[in-house]
Amino acid sequence: KCEATPWAMSRTTDAGSETLLVHEDQEDSAAKHSRVDFPWQHYEDSKSKPNPVRSVWRKFKQENDARRRDFTPMDWAAFFIPCIRWLRVYKIKEMLVGDIMAGISVGFMIVAQGLSYATTAGVPAVYGLYGSFLPCIVYSLVGTSKQLAVGPVAVTSLLISTNMKTILPCSASITNANAPGDAAAIACQELYNHKVIQLAFIVACMYTSIGILRLGWVTNFLSHAVISGFTSGAAIIIGLGQVKYILGYSVHPTKDTLNGYLEQYIKNARNFKWQEFIMGSTLLLMLIAMKEAGKRFPRLAPLRMIGPITACVIGLLTTMVGHADQQGIRIVGSIPSGLPSPTIGWWGEIENVGELMPTALVVMVVDLLESTSIARALARKNGYQLNYNLEIIGLGLANFAGAAFSAYTTTGSFSRSAVNDLAGSKSPLSQFVTAWVVGLVLLTLTGVFSHLPFNVLGAVVIAAVVSLFDYEQSVFLWRVSKLDFLVWWASFLGTIFISVEIGLAIAIGLAVVLALYQIAFPHTAVLGHVPGTSMYRNVKQYPSATLIPGILAFRIDSTIFFANAKALQDRIQVQLAKHDLIAAANNVPGVQFLILDLTPVSHMDAMGLHLIEELVFECTKSGRQLALANPSGKILEEMEPLHLAELVGKDWIFPSTHDATKFCSACLAGRGLAIAPIAFQESLPVSFPWNSSDSESQETPPRTPLEIQGGQH
Repeated sequence: KCEATPWAMSRTTDAGSETLLVHEDQEDSAAKHSRVDFPWQHYEDSKSKPNPVRSVWRKFKQENDARRRDFTPMDWAAFFIPCIRWLRVYKIKEMLVGDIMAGISVGFMIVAQGLSYATTAGVPAVYGLYGSFLPCIVYSLVGTSKQLAVGPVAVTSLLISTNMKTILPCSASITNANAPGDAAAIACQELYNHKVIQLAFIVACMYTSIGILRLGWVTNFLSHAVISGFTSGAAIIIGLGQVKYILGYSVHPTKDTLNGYLEQYIKNARNFKWQEFIMGSTLLLMLIAMKEAGKRFPRLAPLRMIGPITACVIGLLTTMVGHADQQGIRIVGSIPSGLPSPTIGWWGEIENVGELMPTALVVMVVDLLESTSIARALARKNGYQLNYNLEIIGLGLANFAGAAFSAYTTTGSFSRSAVNDLAGSKSPLSQFVTAWVVGLVLLTLTGVFSHLPFNVLGAVVIAAVVSLFDYEQSVFLWRVSKLDFLVWWASFLGTIFISVEIGLAIAIGLAVVLALYQIAFPHTAVLGHVPGTSMYRNVKQYPSATLIPGILAFRIDSTIFFANAKALQDRIQVQLAKHDLIAAANNVPGVQFLILDLTPVSHMDAMGLHLIEELVFECTKSGRQLALANPSGKILEEMEPLHLAELVGKDWIFPSTHDATKFCSACLAGRGLAIAPIAFQESLPVSFPWNSSDSESQETPPRTPLEIQGGQH
């Protein structure tokens, strides 16, 4: 309550400042009319504390009751089989041709890339075709993205190869998974194949569990800087792993790192084969040229789609017609024909599942981020909503199908999805078409592809991963966020110099530490009144904003919890000391009122509540009054166990900073301190240490008159 003494109230109008003399018997009515009361009655009527478990159960029950009441048999079928949703509205004349052309285009790409990526993963080349067949069919039935192209991808193949060599050291010496060599190598390769399929099964279980439990949001904790840096580093490692096919000799680095590969390439340079190099480098330059021409010139877009299959055709002609394999050009060798055989029986034979779990987790996280980011971008571009949890379940079911029929882990591909969209895909039917393009190859053309040179596969992979090296993102991050730039380089350098997994772990750890730092030291602002409005804004952004000596309005722009409560308390104390100097310079005995603007605060834990409690006691001890501005109903409910509203005083809780400041200035006037507002720049004494211990950042200024009229923000 304001003191019952004669006082004067300062009021700012458009014409200037005006002082109103108020007598003792007018105090109560003046104070009453100088504030807008907090709507306590509405809060009391509307507040509720439902049991969280009952709330979830009630919501689930209501949704199911609505389904039972409103769903038709076709709706129920669409609920369990997502393809029925788009089949019901499929427009054959408008969509069928685009889907068929897109499916065929991606099919040509995926045949070449599937063979190449399987070689990178260390499994027989045909496994890449298997991963492009049944998973594509299943995804077309249960997937929700209309343009996503699933199948084997380069980064996953690298992760599998790197980790499996650690689990099975004998596999490091196998140079051709299609023809391993002696009996011991064949046995090792067979065990390797088993573990890769078992890994795909574990990843499928993880995928599906995350989708069913609606945990897709956990991927939001991995920033784009982490993934971009990781994929850029992985692109270099993948490319280095394929250079051996261009140079014509094998290398066996102890670790898949930049220094490991360079050491091996230099050490074994005497085995260089110029025939392989000329053929492989020529095809690589051709692929890159076709890819760039397709990007830059819309009329040449088909070149981008047919590049990989064109390279394969040229490679096959050199061996089948020109007999280049008799001149030292290495070829893939035997590829079994026919559709994939069942491997579901391998699921129950998992031994030492613990050694596969870390690899499965890394593969799942990377695949999930890659696939959902592509699907999200394509959905945004084509103007439809994506159900992320159903999408994750669809990817999980596609991996179950692959693991049941001789395919290793599959996910969405950057390059093939871009081609699928460019070629005119309008629905997941394009994936069904792609699957049967691969199926026809498996049934009729595996004998032909057994003559494919390894340097063609190397060129296809290198040309594909060039686009994964996202150096432009690094330049962009340098301009907009130095911390994200640091995360990008930590991820990139860790991946190429230490290992793929450790590089990713370093980047994730650094990103989490930086996120915790930002959480522990949130943005805050000292608020001043913008003349001519009812707005209170950060005085660092609005130097013309006015302050009232003796009143500190302080805004907290985050939740208040254990990680930042102490930092916030220290920052408030620093600002109180600074504003005590401002008050003393204007003949006011220190800060009399501390106003906390809680508008952005959405949650307080126990430490946050204790912070408010301690501020009340500290203010009382030092002769100040604490006031709260615009706390939400949720915050007031969280305050109830400690009775903080009563401790602060319900008369000192206001609907806005403007109302709180008006009332507090009236109380100052009631004490005989009729102080006119002063501009922030004028409030600083000579050599005032405003910037010390100050981490406040600039806000974005209002851009329209409508926002200026909007009051608080």
